[in-house]
Amino acid sequence: MTERTRKKTRPAATRPRRKPAARTVVDNSLQQLQAEIDQKVVQLTESNRQLKRKIFDLYTIFEISRNFNAVLKFQTLLDSFIFTCLGQVGASRGAVFLRRDATTDKLHLVMAKGSGSIPAENIGIDPQSRLLTYLAGLNRPVPVGDLISDACTPEELTILGDFQSGLAVPLIYQTRLIGLLLLADKISGRQYTMDDIEFLSILANQIAVAIENARLYEGEKMAAMQLRNLQEQLLQSERLAALGEMSAKIAHEVNNPLGIIKNYLLLVRRTAEEKPEAIKHVAVVEQEIDRIAGIVRQLLDVHRPRPPIFSRVNLTLVIGEVLALMERPLSSNSIEVRTVFAENLPDVLGEPDNLKQVFLNLVINARDAMPDGGSLTIATTFDEDWVRTTLCDTGPGISPEIQPRIFDPFFTTKEPGQGTGLGLSVCYGIIKYHNGSISFRNTEQGGCFEILLPTVKKGVERDAGN
Repeated sequence: MTERTRKKTRPAATRPRRKPAARTVVDNSLQQLQAEIDQKVVQLTESNRQLKRKIFDLYTIFEISRNFNAVLKFQTLLDSFIFTCLGQVGASRGAVFLRRDATTDKLHLVMAKGSGSIPAENIGIDPQSRLLTYLAGLNRPVPVGDLISDACTPEELTILGDFQSGLAVPLIYQTRLIGLLLLADKISGRQYTMDDIEFLSILANQIAVAIENARLYEGEKMAAMQLRNLQEQLLQSERLAALGEMSAKIAHEVNNPLGIIKNYLLLVRRTAEEKPEAIKHVAVVEQEIDRIAGIVRQLLDVHRPRPPIFSRVNLTLVIGEVLALMERPLSSNSIEVRTVFAENLPDVLGEPDNLKQVFLNLVINARDAMPDGGSLTIATTFDEDWVRTTLCDTGPGISPEIQPRIFDPFFTTKEPGQGTGLGLSVCYGIIKYHNGSISFRNTEQGGCFEILLPTVKKGVERDAGN
């Protein structure tokens, strides 16, 4: 065979054996590469999903934290916190346990949302218990099922039993456990993921700070309110002290002319013995002179207090006497009087002259509030402990801005020279002196004063208790 023939035939003999092997290697390599690419795509997709979830969670936490820090109302803050947790992780139920006040260390249920059973509010958890000490040390959410053990107290087992398929999230503030969030199982039936746990862990730290801020704000607000009340009491005491000094001076000055008037009334009575109508009028004047003398004694008592001398008082009779005295001034002002007295009204413990002065002042105020006429309705009701009397007129009422000041000494809404500002202040003092209360409210028809006085039975029970 020639050299040319060998060169032609050799490639033909070797080419069919090498080509299939090379294709197999290439195909295998491509398949392996494709599998690796597919695996990387899956990993990148999952990583991208997790990254998006983390970004969303962090953005959510940022927005929530900003809102939490702006909320200082305690109940509103807890409500927002629970709803956020339920919505974000899809839990069916959530409950927050905190200290109710500074007088107790135990954690009690303060708020719960969602469907299903919740623990009773009277069950508490001791912060020093092994369960909460363990959670404080972990400082992260833990499946409730992992916490249920023989080491739990009966109260803890009762509480955890309602959330055994959920999570326990400790609320830590400056390494101190201040509360506990319990979440039940998810509505979807799925398990909690690490993303859920991480989200709840960060959110719990934020809410713990917000809760302490809200409590600090409420504490400061309460302290400011107490300070303001003390300042008002001090101011009231100073006003009363000034009123007492002035009352003592006025009382001494008024007593002398009262004595003279009473002597002349005796002369008038002697000269009018044959005129029954005149004698009747003189008797009324004498009665009012005696009442003025009693008021003068009260002015002295403001400066030199004396022990109270109470007796049984029928308010229906007292109010009737006042209306009889004011019949002419009211009718001359075209004021119609309507009375709605309860039957079998129980007596109250008090001083009749003092109570008469209160109702007289209030009727005079009602007359002054209706210079063009109107109507005055006086009603009494009662229960076992209290007698309630209301005096409602059809006047213009009192502006809400000045209502808190109407019982202050020397405060008046009348024109200069028409009022001293002492009438309602005296009424307030007398009613408080009788262990009752007096208040004012505007109505659709006008203004209404309400007086509460203890019944004889209530007063006897209180004195026995003291």
